[in-house]
Amino acid sequence: MRDLLDPKNDFVFKRIFGSEENKDVLLAFLNRTFQEAGEPPLSEIILMNPYTDKDSPQDKQSIFDIQAKTTEGKLINILNFSILPN
Repeated sequence: MRDLLDPKNDFVFKRIFGSEENKDVLLAFLNRTFQEAGEPPLSEIILMNPYTDKDSPQDKQSIFDIQAKTTEGKLINILNFSILPN
């Protein structure tokens, strides 16, 4: 039997939800989440660059696992994080 890849792994998560080939999977996931929150469903999403620009060298750069935009212009930022041991 084949072992499945762990979707909590950063690389696997991004391949499942953050690639153009799997955009339909992300859209289905978001629509299910939106439905449970009482939000209207999305018809389409546009994957964007996950790196945010810094305004100055002292600013911290944020990197989202997935950054998307709806056709209505709503930004969706998905940050998958891990809690590291001390």
